[in-house]
Amino acid sequence: MGTPQRSRRRDAGRPRGQRVTDAVLEATLAELATAGLAGLSVERVARNAEVNKTTIYRRWPTRAALVAAALEGIADAVAGHAPDTGTLRGDLVGLLWRVAEFVATPGGRAVARAALSAQAEADVAALAARRLEQHTSDAMEALVTRAEARGEWLHGLPGERVIHTLVGAILHRALLEHAPMTRDWLEDVVDLVLLGVVPRTGSTG
Repeated sequence: MGTPQRSRRRDAGRPRGQRVTDAVLEATLAELATAGLAGLSVERVARNAEVNKTTIYRRWPTRAALVAAALEGIADAVAGHAPDTGTLRGDLVGLLWRVAEFVATPGGRAVARAALSAQAEADVAALAARRLEQHTSDAMEALVTRAEARGEWLHGLPGERVIHTLVGAILHRALLEHAPMTRDWLEDVVDLVLLGVVPRTGSTG
């Protein structure tokens, strides 16, 4: 009987290039989704990405660095661009819908829980919060600039206050309400922030 052949690893026989990096980061996000930040295992990440642990540690010396790279990879896709719809309302809905869609996924919920977890490693949990906030804030700055030019934004009002309110509503719905993330719901929340609840002068009812 011949010696059984071992299955080839994903990084066998070729340079350790972008495909290996993508596989590891994808496996890291999947591990976050199933095990959470506190339970993330580099060994399981390596097994699922079909690479050796040494391959991971050569590229990312610490677990925090690995998680940071995985989060960096999704940040641009989530909030790297502020849509220009021609209206403040449309821009806010377009920007926040990308965040809402991400948070509605298992990986997105895992990242959100990591950012809010008091039990997680402080540096990684803070990083999880900063990544999404930073990229969303960059997009928000462009959004505010356009809105001010159209006369739709109160001069001097920091965009961060609005984005924090809206992202907070998204996290509350996903993590505490466990409710579906629909575009109608998001539009209602954006309208509430834009219009407020105090009746305007001359309104009835």
